[in-house]
Amino acid sequence: MNTERTAVLLDARGAERVRAERDADAAYELRAKLDQRRDRAAELAALNDIAVRLTTVRDLNVLLQTVVDQARSLLRVDLSYVGTVDGDDFTVRVTSGALTPKLPGLTFDKNEGMAGLILREQAPAWTTDYQGEPAFRHMTGGDSAAAAENMRGLLGVPLQVGGQVLGALFACKRTERQFTESEVGLLSALAAHAAVAMDNARSFERYHQAVARLERANDELSTRTQQLETAIEWDRTLAGVVLDGGGVPRLIADVGRLMGKPVHLVTGTSTGPSDIGSVAQSIVQDFTNDSSLRDKQLEREGAGSLVVAQCIHTSDRVLGAVVVVTAENSPLGDADRILLGRVAPAVALLLAADQYAGESSRRSRDAFVVDLITRPASADDSDRQCRLAGVNPDRTYCVAVAETRDGGVDARRVLESASLPTGSVVAQHGSRAIAVVPTERPKHVLDSLPSSDTVTTVGVSAPARGAAALADAYLEAQQTCDVLATLGRPGDKSASSDLGIYGVLLSRTGRQELDALTRRLLGPMIDEEAKRGTPLIETLSTYLSQGRRHAQAATALNVHVNTLYQRLDSIDRLIGKQWREPDSALDLQVLLRLRRSGMLLAP
Repeated sequence: MNTERTAVLLDARGAERVRAERDADAAYELRAKLDQRRDRAAELAALNDIAVRLTTVRDLNVLLQTVVDQARSLLRVDLSYVGTVDGDDFTVRVTSGALTPKLPGLTFDKNEGMAGLILREQAPAWTTDYQGEPAFRHMTGGDSAAAAENMRGLLGVPLQVGGQVLGALFACKRTERQFTESEVGLLSALAAHAAVAMDNARSFERYHQAVARLERANDELSTRTQQLETAIEWDRTLAGVVLDGGGVPRLIADVGRLMGKPVHLVTGTSTGPSDIGSVAQSIVQDFTNDSSLRDKQLEREGAGSLVVAQCIHTSDRVLGAVVVVTAENSPLGDADRILLGRVAPAVALLLAADQYAGESSRRSRDAFVVDLITRPASADDSDRQCRLAGVNPDRTYCVAVAETRDGGVDARRVLESASLPTGSVVAQHGSRAIAVVPTERPKHVLDSLPSSDTVTTVGVSAPARGAAALADAYLEAQQTCDVLATLGRPGDKSASSDLGIYGVLLSRTGRQELDALTRRLLGPMIDEEAKRGTPLIETLSTYLSQGRRHAQAATALNVHVNTLYQRLDSIDRLIGKQWREPDSALDLQVLLRLRRSGMLLAP
């Protein structure tokens, strides 16, 4: 157009030339405006096209790549990139036209560099030469990437929507460049469309995440509902077994049928199959030792199998465990685990009910046995009393009384573990256990007791028949047990007939004769002791039991040896010196032991 304008001016003369020049300027200006409007229209068309395209993109990375590609094309620059705000950081996400891999993924504080200026001001920023620009604080990482890309002229605009800055979009030339106002506006318009698209993409992503969470929740709810329905059906089945009186064996069998796997009950008396018995017992022991495990399911490996156990317990004790055996490479499924957890309370209820019923029956039987041996009925009612206690009034029995001073040993269990003949009755009476054994030979009772027990004292009576005789036999067995204790023989087992001279203590007449003999031989000593408080009887007994050795006797009595001599002189004065003779000393020693045992026995 300049050539045409020059030609017109050369041909014009005078006033015509002035008019021609004015017309040429107007035409030139019109042409420039038309070119500008055409470029503006092309840019707007491109922006509209980009806006439409951005609305269809849901993947954020694809969207950002589209934005930088279009920015590079629209502004006819060498490099374009976009970064997003992530908390306190600014991260370059994607690039278009990059020469090196240094820009993508570059992260720095969102307040640093040119990006920091744009984010703080929420307004465009530009420079003709980035590397020498003093308007913002440079940083090592950013400057290194800028140098690698040979970045010079740089324009950046914020990506913001609804007052929230999402990031920044940059256009870069590798030569110095002054960006025009229209270029700033064009990149800002593109950034505005991109920000809306980014916000939509993020909203769409959040929507999809919410939908996915909802679907997972629905799936979980459906699974839980199905599990609940299955559990309710199982509860009906288990309750039906309990209400029908099927008992624990049937309940365990039904659970095994529902699972399609071997199921066993393991208790203190039932260990389950031999191939898993030790494993199952170790689990029960863990449940017993650690109360925090009782509401959990424990797993152990058996012989080529996997053992899963659920504890059966009441509020204060472990009753056992329900054990499921499955293949080692086939773990128990969720449904089976729920069933295992459901069956535990039902089994605990049945076991507790059985134990309570057994305990009630045992206590009733114990009461009848104790009543028989302590309060025998009249002759007319004795047969009935015997039968209530489980005793045949026409058979002969020996009565055994057991007592232990070891808190870890149960005297009743010792008798119950003995190989007593059929028809034997075991009961508890206070701290002692009683066994009424159908036999005429006390030795048979002693031989049936476990040989491993060394802490339980057992006394066995002579044979007896009938309620009254059994009451006397009980007293005899009880006193035999007492005599063993007074003789310093706890843990021994003896029949009354085996007590020898100490058998005199078993009858009231014998004890009366013993008291009379003691009074005749030791009366003066007893009176002196009562009068002065000097333990002469104890001194004499200890002196004799120590083999009449003065030093040992003084030590046993915890007195000085001179004190012992003084006491012995007093004894000589009271009963005469003949007691020192060997035969007399032996008689006195036996008498004193009998007296001590008799004093400890029940009257």
